Amino acid sequence: MQDKQQRLQQRLEPEIQAFRDTCRSLMLATVDADGMPNVSYAPFALGQEGYYVLISDIARHARNLKQVPKVSLMLIEDEANARQLYARQRLTFDASVRIVERDSEEWQLGVAALLARHGEIVAGLSKMEDFTLFCLQPQMGLYVKGFGQAYRVNPHDLIDVLHLTEGHRSQPPSLETDASR
Repeated sequence: MQDKQQRLQQRLEPEIQAFRDTCRSLMLATVDADGMPNVSYAPFALGQEGYYVLISDIARHARNLKQVPKVSLMLIEDEANARQLYARQRLTFDASVRIVERDSEEWQLGVAALLARHGEIVAGLSKMEDFTLFCLQPQMGLYVKGFGQAYRVNPHDLIDVLHLTEGHRSQPPSLETDASR
């Protein structure tokens, strides 16, 4: 069993990293202090501490991240590239949220990573007072390759991969369906 798990990890780790590297933005599911949900997105860069996003305080999801420092994030395959819309490749994490202090060493590193990944626009945005740099620190996540191919992943090194074996089950036909035949 250990050997099979090791082979699976050796195959999936580079695949997950390559998938993550092709995604330039991530989806953010946030809630406000009253529990009202909001979904949005932000360009990101991955750093040592987690996923860095630079968001204007004017944006609802930035205010939500400040009020409730928890988020669910998702990187997802583009619809245009998906073979099956019901089984798009995706990587999701529940994450804690931390505000990175402006002009700290971590701020410089996070902004530099965003600048390298997304270009000069980041230099201008990072100078605006209403932009906050957030570090999204992932907890346990899920990598889905397709139908019946879901794997729990460790956020730190993406090596702790466990295949989820609970599969889909067909629902028995209802009497209504049988009668309509």
